[in-house]
Amino acid sequence: MLLDSRARLIMEYYMQENHVHSPPSSAVMKVISIFAVAWLLAGCSGNQAVIPHSVALVEQTETVPEDELFDVGVVVFDPGVPDGEIEPEVLGELIRHGAFVHIRRTEAHYMAVHLRNTLQDSGHWGSVWIMPGESTAADINVSAEILHSDGDRLRLKVHAVDSTGRDWIDKDYSMATASDSFNRQLYPGLDPYQDVFNRIANDLAEVKDDLSSAEKRDVRTVAQLRFAGELSPEAFGEHVVQERSGRFVLNRLPADDDPQFERTLSVRDREHLFVETLNEHYVEVYAESKDSYHGWRETARQEVVAMRELRRSGRWRTVFGVVGMIASVAHALENQNDYDYSDAVVTDSLIQVSVELLESAQLRREEMRVHAEALEEYSESFDAEVKPITVEIDGIQRRLTGTATAQYEDWRELLRQIFNEETGL
Repeated sequence: MLLDSRARLIMEYYMQENHVHSPPSSAVMKVISIFAVAWLLAGCSGNQAVIPHSVALVEQTETVPEDELFDVGVVVFDPGVPDGEIEPEVLGELIRHGAFVHIRRTEAHYMAVHLRNTLQDSGHWGSVWIMPGESTAADINVSAEILHSDGDRLRLKVHAVDSTGRDWIDKDYSMATASDSFNRQLYPGLDPYQDVFNRIANDLAEVKDDLSSAEKRDVRTVAQLRFAGELSPEAFGEHVVQERSGRFVLNRLPADDDPQFERTLSVRDREHLFVETLNEHYVEVYAESKDSYHGWRETARQEVVAMRELRRSGRWRTVFGVVGMIASVAHALENQNDYDYSDAVVTDSLIQVSVELLESAQLRREEMRVHAEALEEYSESFDAEVKPITVEIDGIQRRLTGTATAQYEDWRELLRQIFNEETGL
């Protein structure tokens, strides 16, 4: 019924606009039916309504014993774009797929901090830190790669693993935003992507709650002994062994009140203090970039939605234009023996409308290019707002940028040297 009505509307439009009173030929009617099908499909391809902030954060309601309270390291996210300078061809390809390099590199830090904040708010964990890389200083390491982020849609690949090598999470998380998600008056304190972070936090809490008390204690003990083994392989390298499956299991425990093991725990505490200092930097950058990043995402979402509508509209205009060309040829061929003025009007009208549709489709593609350039320009200005910060640790200045991983490794090497000097190993 809907298809017949749209075909009738198209037919009446052509007859009224071109003063044609005789019914169209069978060939033209077939093409009109194709137009009607395309029109119907175009009308059915609109966006579905998205409910903002529909995933609630599950909070801890009971007191957790201290020996079962895990420390979590949230590794700075993989931005999903290459490091350093990027070739123009690669950069153009990234932009075409909605990956703006300057934004992604900032998002990698911003999202890691926001996930840390979400985990802290849940109350399920001990300390939660941002880490330059996976570390045995934490009982659980959570890492993620940004697969897609354009202000409208987010997709992350998340992997969480504990000290024993047990995978907690290894899957993709995705969501689409609603325009209301960016309304700070309606949703104060909630990130537009909050649903994804809540889902990750809830999934981690669910895995934790499924572990037995003995399994939880093993996670903490294995983390301590793996750290000790990295610090002093000679003394603790065989206390934990890795099986063929990749899992780490306890081989033996240190003696009670082992002074060397106590020293490794002291060094681990120092590392925690260093990580806390790193976190001050990450949190500061997070706070400074919050308003500009929020504004970029809101603008980006509007641009992305506009581009999607332009792409859909341009595609259907191209289809209509091509089909119209076919209709004009079909009409001319069917009536070539008794071609009269009425047929000429129909043919010319189909050609004219088809050309106009094809031209408008090209104009819309040009508009898409302008939108894409505007987004890249916005991302460059955003990048200029977020500057690296130099912090001072024990009288030594450290510039915390993309080389934080190397700095962290240098710090760990310094801790090993201090330990060796104190123990004489």
